[in-house]
Amino acid sequence: MGTVYEAMNKAQAERARAVTASLKVDNSEHNREPAPEQPADEFDFIRYSLNTPTAAELERLQSKMDAAAFTRKNDARPAREVEVNVSRIDPHLVTFYDGDPRASAEYTKLAGSLIATAGARELKRLLVASARHGEGRTSVLLNLACALSHAKKRVLVVDSDFKRPSVLRMLGVEAEAGIVEALAGNSPAGTAAVKVQPHGFVVLPVLKKLESPAELLASPSFHEMLSLFEPDYDFMLFDSWPLLDSADANLLVRLAATTLMVVRPGKTTPGHLGRAIAPLAEENIFGVVLNRAA
Repeated sequence: MGTVYEAMNKAQAERARAVTASLKVDNSEHNREPAPEQPADEFDFIRYSLNTPTAAELERLQSKMDAAAFTRKNDARPAREVEVNVSRIDPHLVTFYDGDPRASAEYTKLAGSLIATAGARELKRLLVASARHGEGRTSVLLNLACALSHAKKRVLVVDSDFKRPSVLRMLGVEAEAGIVEALAGNSPAGTAAVKVQPHGFVVLPVLKKLESPAELLASPSFHEMLSLFEPDYDFMLFDSWPLLDSADANLLVRLAATTLMVVRPGKTTPGHLGRAIAPLAEENIFGVVLNRAA
């Protein structure tokens, strides 16, 4: 009996040891610390290599991008050049000749201020505007374009005064096609562009008055035309019809990043100026030019 009892106790003890051993194994598996995760900012070379295009694919992609850039640049290349004749240009275009060094110096200072400010914030697109007619807005725009060009900046002048276009007239030159003709004929954007020599800036002219300028200003094709030119220029200067002349002036303001107001003493009253700039946020006004003060 004693021998049997001892055997039973021995068997129970062995079973208990086996169960304990199995529990230890299970616990060790359960309590094992997980492998450290890869840091979020550590580059996964394996994953990257699996998703990387082949050299041939990269070459095809680069060729496609180069071809698209070449096509855009070719489409935006000015179709013609014109040489301005000092005897034919408007006499107020003082930066085009040496008739008024003091006035030319003021435009050089304005161009320098624009260039310096453009280094700190987006100023590529500038609307040159006035409250009313007769304040010299277009002459200020063309003088500024010439001063910027003399400072080695690439300048595009957009005659967006579709109500009374006057850029070509003031320059004393002619063009065979302008913005409207290029868009109507679905022609390359450069068909509308004229390079003005010897000063080097480019003009997108309007040849005749438009009855419904708002329709063109809101059209996707017009904005696409501007986007085709934009990479090739440091500054795009937009002429404006008088801001108090039409409720559509807000469409003009949207073309540009900032606005330069032109004021003529004796012509612009504080009330006119206040109403003209009322729709503009303060940060959207680059400054005010006091024109023909003397």
